[in-house]
Amino acid sequence: MNHGLPLLLLVDVPLGTVNAVTSELAATTEIIQSTAEDVLAYTGGTPGQRRPTVVVVGETVTAPVGVVHSLRPHPADLTVAVTVTPATENKLAALPILFSDDVVRRVRGGEATQRMPRVISELLQQLTRRRAHAVAQATAQQRLSTGASIDRQMGERLLGQFLSQAPIGVLMLDGDAVVAWNRRAADVLELIEPEALHRPVTDLFPEDQRTVLHRHLTASGQRDAEPDAVFERVRGDGTSQALSMAVRQVLDTEGRSRTLVLTEDVTDRLHAQRRLAERTVHALLTAEVAAAMTASGPLDKRLHKCVRAATDRLGADRVCIWTLNTRGELVHAICAEDDAAPSGTSFCQTTQRDLVERIVASRSPHLDIPPRNDPHASPSPSGRGSFAGFPLISGGELLGALSVTTRLALPGSVLATLENIADQIAVGTQQDRLLNRLTETTRALERPLLPPRLPDLPGFDLAARYTPFSQGLHIGGDFYDAFTASDDRHVLVLGDVCGKGPDAAAITGLVRHTLWAAAQHTSDPTHVLNLINSALRRQNTPFCTLVYVVIDTAHAPARLRIASAGHPPPLLRRADGGTAPLETRGPLLGVLDTPRHPVTEVELRVGDTLVLYTDGFTEGAGAADQRTPEDLAAVVDALSPTDEPASAGNTATALMDDAHRWWGERLRDDLAVLTLTATAIHGPSGEDTDTGIA
Repeated sequence: MNHGLPLLLLVDVPLGTVNAVTSELAATTEIIQSTAEDVLAYTGGTPGQRRPTVVVVGETVTAPVGVVHSLRPHPADLTVAVTVTPATENKLAALPILFSDDVVRRVRGGEATQRMPRVISELLQQLTRRRAHAVAQATAQQRLSTGASIDRQMGERLLGQFLSQAPIGVLMLDGDAVVAWNRRAADVLELIEPEALHRPVTDLFPEDQRTVLHRHLTASGQRDAEPDAVFERVRGDGTSQALSMAVRQVLDTEGRSRTLVLTEDVTDRLHAQRRLAERTVHALLTAEVAAAMTASGPLDKRLHKCVRAATDRLGADRVCIWTLNTRGELVHAICAEDDAAPSGTSFCQTTQRDLVERIVASRSPHLDIPPRNDPHASPSPSGRGSFAGFPLISGGELLGALSVTTRLALPGSVLATLENIADQIAVGTQQDRLLNRLTETTRALERPLLPPRLPDLPGFDLAARYTPFSQGLHIGGDFYDAFTASDDRHVLVLGDVCGKGPDAAAITGLVRHTLWAAAQHTSDPTHVLNLINSALRRQNTPFCTLVYVVIDTAHAPARLRIASAGHPPPLLRRADGGTAPLETRGPLLGVLDTPRHPVTEVELRVGDTLVLYTDGFTEGAGAADQRTPEDLAAVVDALSPTDEPASAGNTATALMDDAHRWWGERLRDDLAVLTLTATAIHGPSGEDTDTGIA
C-alpha cells in the first residue's frame, strides 16, 4: 500500500466504471476495489486526521445511505461519490439534506462511466486544498508560538480566532497582496498555500473587473466608497461566481495598516435577483404589448409601440414585424432599432428577409443563437449576434413574422417571452383585420339604407342628421328618405325598425323599397302604408314605426298630409312664433292585418318648419328615463327669434346637439332627424315665389 497517495475505494462499482477510473487516476491515487462489508476496514481513524480518501459507492449497493453514514464523511479527509439509479433515487433523496455537495456527491447511473473520473478528481482536489490549508495554518501557528517573523504568513493571530472560524470568507491584504485568509475564503476563492500568498487579489478576477475592484479596495473610508460591492469571476470548473466584497482598514498585531476584506458567495442570491428582474421585465413587456394591441387607433401605431417596447425592455438591436399583404407577399411593416444599429428597412431586407421567408414558409420559429459557456454572461462570446424569429399565427391564419436581432446571447426565458408576445401581436393583428372587414361590411349594408343625398325641393330647405348609437360595427334601425313621387308630390319619411344589426338592415331595405315602389303608383298615405304593412306581415318581420309626409305644392301655401304609424309626433314651428307637436296617431306597421292610419293635414307657410325625429330623442336612455315632445318643441322654439327663422340645417343640428348634451353617456339608441322649412310661396300652378328667406 502506498500511503503517500490519496486513497480511492471503489465499492461494488461496475467493471466499465472501474476501467474508466483506473485509466485516468491510477498514477495519482491508490485504487482499491472493496465491498460494502469491507469498506470500513479502510476508512477507520479519527475524522479529520485520516488519509485523504474518496469512496465511490456503486449502484448495486443495497443500503447506500447506511454505507455513507458509516463512513463518517469529513470535508478534511473523506468524501463520497454515490451512483444513483431509478431504484435508489428515492432512498438517496435525503443525502443533500444530511451532507453538503462538497462532501457527498450524487452521480446518475447512466452517466457514471463518463462522469465519475471527473467527479473523483474534483473531490480529490478539494481534499488536497483543505489538507494543504490546514498544514500551512498549523505551521504558521507553530512559528507564531516560537516568535518567528511571519509578516506574510497565515495564522490565527493575524486574523484572530473568531475570523479564522467565521462562516464568511476573510482576507487580509498588504496593498493588493494576499497575506492571510480563513478557511471559508480558501473554499470560496479556491486559495491554495503557498501559491496564493503574495498574489494580488485582483488576479482572481477577470481583467475587465480588476480596475474597478482595485478602486473599490483602495476607496475604503472615503465618502463615495461602496460599503459592499459585488464582483463576478469564473471558478476553476468554468462556472460563474458572484462575490460580495466589503473592505475595512485595520491594524495587525504589530500595529501595521492592513486591508481586511469580508467576502461572501452571493451567486445564488444574485442569480435569483437577476431572474426576478428578468421576469419583471418580461411581465412588463407582455403587459405593454397587450395594452398596445387592445388599444384603439391605427394598427401600425400600435405595432410600433410593441416593437419599441421589445427593443427597450430586452436591449435588442432590432425588432421587426413583417406582414403578409392581400396577395400573400411578405412586407416589412414595422421596425425599431437602437441607436447603434443601422437604420432603414433596406438593412432588414438584406440581412433578415431570407430568414423571415424561411419562418413564413415553415410556419415555425427559427433561432440562430450562439452557445454560451457562461450562463450569466451578456455579450455573445463568439462575437456574432443572435437572431430569433417567430411566425404570427392566429386562428390558423398566417399573418406574418416577428424578428429580433441582438448582440446578446438570448436565454430560453427571453425566447419564451418573445413567443408569447408574437402570439399577442398575431391575435391583435387578426382582430384588427376582422374589425376592418366587419366595418366594410357594415358600411356596405348601411349604404342602401339612407339616401346618398337629399333631393333639391324647389321652395323648401331640407336637412337631415343621423347618428347611430355605436359607431363602426353598429347598423342602426333608424332611416329616412325624401323623393318626388310620380304625381309630382314630394314625399318625406322617417322611421325606426325594431332591432339592430343585419336583421334591422334587411327590414329597413324592405320598407324603403316597398315605400318607393308604392309611391310611384300614388303617394296617398293610406295606399303606401297598407302596402308596407302587408310586406312586413308577409315576411313575418318585427314591427316598424314611421311618419309619412306628402307635400302638395299645388296649393298656396303648401299643404302637408301626414300619417303616423306608432311614431313620435312631428313638431311644427310657425314663423310667427311657437312650436308644438302635431296630433298624429296610428298603429305600428307589421302588427295588424288591416290597420287604419288617420291622415292629418296642415299648411306649411313661408318660414314654417316641420321636424321629424325618432324615439332616440325622447327615450335615448330607456323607457324609464324619457323626454316629452313638448321638451323638444321648447328646444326648437328657443333656437332663434321669430323675426329671423333658422334654416332646416340649423334646426336639425340644434336638436342633435341638445340630445347628446341631455343624454350624454346614458344614450343607448340611434338618433335621426329630418327637417323641412318652407322658403317660397307656392301657387296653384306649382310655381315658386322667392321670399328671400334662407
